[in-house]
Amino acid sequence: MRACTEDESLEAEQDAIYEALDNFETLGFSGGLLCVEDKCAAYTFGEMLNERTLVIHIEKAHAEYQGSYQAINNLLLKNCCVDAIYVNREQDLGIEELRRAKESYKPLRMIKKGIIYKKR
Repeated sequence: MRACTEDESLEAEQDAIYEALDNFETLGFSGGLLCVEDKCAAYTFGEMLNERTLVIHIEKAHAEYQGSYQAINNLLLKNCCVDAIYVNREQDLGIEELRRAKESYKPLRMIKKGIIYKKR
């Protein structure tokens, strides 16, 4: 289990997730929660970017529930944002396993992102 309090970036991500959940309706998010025997196995949420594109902002699952990432993704796409033709699963953060998982969905394209800094 990953401890958010031991990693500054994970702690910041957790804070952002709480903020997003606190403002879920205001932000126009849709999402899903997958429970197994009264335990949260996975959750996800995102929003329609335009009429054809769903952006999935957060997708989390417990590794102990094999297939939970696939299941929550499937449930979201079948029950929310059903008009979406395209799905933007956001960044892979350079994590090889995450990149492979995203590639397994056979994306039309993946865009390499970078960071631009303003010169002071």
